[in-house]
Formats: sequence, structure tokens, C-alpha cells
Amino acid sequence: MDALTDVVQLLRPKTVLMGSMAGFGDWAVQVPPQPGPMLYFVIEGNVRFRTAEGETVHLNAGDFVLSGSPTADVFFSADGQDVVLSDDDFKARHLVNGEIIVGDVGDDSVARIVGGCILCNPTNADLLTELLPRLVHVGAGEGTGARLGDLISYIRDEAENARVGSDLILSRLLEVLLIETLRREAAKLPHPGMLRGLSHPQLARAIGEIHADVRRGWTIAELAQRAGMSRSAFARKFSEAVGLAPVEYLLRWRMALAKDALRYSRGTLDEIAEQVGYQSASAFSTAFSQKIGCPPREYARIALAS
Repeated sequence: MDALTDVVQLLRPKTVLMGSMAGFGDWAVQVPPQPGPMLYFVIEGNVRFRTAEGETVHLNAGDFVLSGSPTADVFFSADGQDVVLSDDDFKARHLVNGEIIVGDVGDDSVARIVGGCILCNPTNADLLTELLPRLVHVGAGEGTGARLGDLISYIRDEAENARVGSDLILSRLLEVLLIETLRREAAKLPHPGMLRGLSHPQLARAIGEIHADVRRGWTIAELAQRAGMSRSAFARKFSEAVGLAPVEYLLRWRMALAKDALRYSRGTLDEIAEQVGYQSASAFSTAFSQKIGCPPREYARIALAS
């Protein structure tokens, strides 16, 4: 199992709230702030999309968009339209047969968008924030776009039709969707992070080694050897790409695993300490408190109550 898969599974994507909107003629609608990344798929026509930061893309039928920070996403037919917020009152007035209808339905020009919110486990939400770029746009003509389109169709079907095993299937489909999207974007990210490190084959090998044996007290020399690089070149390249020194990355991944185990009560403190590479619960508690800001037992109590 590779490191990216490890992270996505740790995020535990569980459900997606799907909805659809059809815009006719001239119109502009803002999506309310959402609690997780938003995915949008244009199933008919063409439309423009703008993030809260002002980045704008033109979408055609079959295009896919993943909005990593959906605080004020806007869909619009053309520049200069008055933007209307799609709040509960707006939806109540424009909902027709389960679909939001906006604009002049007598106009032949129509754009239809399917959207949904990916809800991940809050325990390690910072990992998702780091991984996701603000905007991913995949055109229908790209091979990845076709695969993502199929995934969106399957996700929509599972979300809208409760069947035996739907929760498990939906969870796996969302994992695949995130992995497919993230690996496509890995080499394009301008800022340091794990995803950028994974785009470098030698660094990806070292990150994979850390994930495969998190109990081991990895040294820079050992990881450099596994990556096939000199110690100095590896340390410099790793820090530049990932934004953390190799040993600091090991600590961060240990803490992510520990938080997940504590939240779901998987083992005693001694067992969790051993699972993430500490020889005693005391050593683990000290490291956890320094990194997370509270002792493991307190973290578990707060997490279980939330």
C-alpha cells in the first residue's frame, strides 16, 4: 500500500451530499460555505466557475471540478450577472422535482451541474487541507476526466439510493476519487507538502518506507540509502519538497496514526505507543503532548465526546 492511500484511508471519507442544479439563459449562483471539499461535475451545457479567491475556469459538459476550500464558490453563465446566494430560502423557492432550477426556463441555453460535499474524519483534517489544492479542474477530454466522470456517476447513484452495503461502497468510491484526483495534481503543487514529495520518485520511496514501518527509528542516512541518494542531497530535497525534515515527517505521521487510534479506542495507551514506535506509554505521552498540545488520554476524552 502506498503512502497516498494510507493518508486517504486515514481521512475516512464517509458520505457525500449530492444535489443538482440547472441554469437557463443568464444567471449566477453562489454556493454557501461547505464543511468539506466540494466536487462538481457538469453533465450538460457549459458554465463558468469562480472560487472565493477569484480563480475562474470555463467548464464544459463532462468537466470535473474539485474545490478544496469551498467558502464562496460561484457558478455563472457570463460576466456581469447579479450573484444570488443559494441558501435554504433560495432552494425552497427554486427546487423542482429534486433539482434547483434558475434563470429563464424558456431559454434553450442550459447548464446542468451535479455537486456534493466530501465529508472526511475531523481527526486529521489538517492532512486533507495540506493535500488539496484550492482548485482542480479536469477536462472531459482527458483520460482522468473520463474515469472521474464514471466515479461521480457511481457516487451519485450510491448516495441517492440506499441499498445494502451502500456505506462501504460509497466510502471506497470516495477514497478512489480522492486518490485519482490527488495523484494527478501532485507534480503541479506550488507549495511544499507530502503530495509534492510523492511526485518525486526517490522521495516517494522514502516516504513509503516510513509509512510501511512507522515503528522504526528511521535516520536520515537510512532513508537516504533507501531513496538512492546521498545523505545531504536527500535531506535538502526532502525538506524543500515536503516542508518538513524527514525525522519531523516521521513524527507527524506517528501522531496522525496515534490520534486516529485514540479517537476510535483501538488499544491501550501502551499498545498505541508500541504501534507508533515508542518503547513506553510515558515516552509516547511526552511526545504527543509536545506535538498535539494535550496528553493522549485528554485528547481521547475530547475526541470521543465530540
